[in-house]
Amino acid sequence: MGTSIELKVGNVSLDYAKNSMGNDYGFLFQEDDLTRIKREGIDYEYYAEHPEEGAELEISELAFVRPLARVIPRLDLLGHTLESAKIEYQSLINEENSLWDEVSIAHEKKDFLTFEEFCLLANLFPLDDLANEYVDFSDREREKVAQGRFAEHYADFSRLPSLGSYNSYWSESSYLSDKICILSAESMLQVFYQNPENSDAEVVWEFGSIVSAGWVNQDMFQAGAGRQQTILVATEGASDARIIRRALDIFRPDVSDFFRFIDGEERHVFWGTGNLVKFAEGLIRIDIQNRVIFLLDNDAEGIDAYNKLCKFQMPKTMRSMLLPDLEEFQSFPALGPEGVVNSNINGRAAAIECYLDLNLTQYPSAQVIWSNYKKEINSWHGALEYKDSYTDHFFKHSDKDLLAGSYDSSKLVKVLDALIAEATLLRG
Repeated sequence: MGTSIELKVGNVSLDYAKNSMGNDYGFLFQEDDLTRIKREGIDYEYYAEHPEEGAELEISELAFVRPLARVIPRLDLLGHTLESAKIEYQSLINEENSLWDEVSIAHEKKDFLTFEEFCLLANLFPLDDLANEYVDFSDREREKVAQGRFAEHYADFSRLPSLGSYNSYWSESSYLSDKICILSAESMLQVFYQNPENSDAEVVWEFGSIVSAGWVNQDMFQAGAGRQQTILVATEGASDARIIRRALDIFRPDVSDFFRFIDGEERHVFWGTGNLVKFAEGLIRIDIQNRVIFLLDNDAEGIDAYNKLCKFQMPKTMRSMLLPDLEEFQSFPALGPEGVVNSNINGRAAAIECYLDLNLTQYPSAQVIWSNYKKEINSWHGALEYKDSYTDHFFKHSDKDLLAGSYDSSKLVKVLDALIAEATLLRG
């Protein structure tokens, strides 16, 4: 009969393969999601009597498990959004209509559910509340009984595209899987997430049984972003890379593995805006296929470099961005020929250090110092005074301290969210 592997959310099956790995869903998970779960079909009494075979049992129970709410940010980064699910749904409708047209059979146009109606139907009940008990064939009304509460909504289910449905179900949850899960697993996860009560539903990729049966090697099941799914973030200097790398790991751990950085530690490989622009031009010329974001400081040098990058014909796999404008920088102390004057330093002097906690008791109040005039953009360029001290202060804090709130990370978190938002626009 062979051995199967399934991806499920709650008790609803999203994808299935037999005697093979099937689709690789390792990118939905991270290493800490690897666990053991009790499964039907395992003779636990036998293993209790034969403890020497415990290693085999451990393998059979292996699975990746992660709450749906923590899967969604990973899907968004890869372009598997609710909007892409809507496009996929419409494609099914178009395909079904096209099939009827091809066979030249006169038929009344089916009144398909809109995508919004489709989402509402999918989320009539929380996933964890769906019955999963097998309804035996001996039951005369097995078909209706197996549909459970969904039987009352037959008219709505009849308006779904029939492509992908196999009329194979034996319980309330399997009925939903057969009729509703007609989109890709990634799209269905987005659809089910529209019900807030599904946030904690477990996304489970069971693979232990297929490994135990010898069909697939265990090392094929790796959690985390794949090489082609990661994003290279090119910054102006090593300090930028180190700060953002650490901040992602602490404040946005659910997606941190998607980001890689050019970080030469002691000496950055492409130090400064000029070299970063040349690096970008080189990557474009050789038509590199990696996903890349060029992240520039929000100062005059960065604005100048960003303008140059915008003139390049970047492929869809590349984007450039500046550190975000912040309200906190609209009136910031700046030292110039006229002394210290509150100035808007967005686009003029907001390097990465400005986004750190600037409350250092051993130094005067934070201020930038105007240094040179950039005629290319008709603006003065400045830098934060004692900027290395703010960086050292950040790295002296433990991860626990940073999460506890004793350190002001509010501006830094806005940088992370801007970076992640930009990353969702990448393609390829």
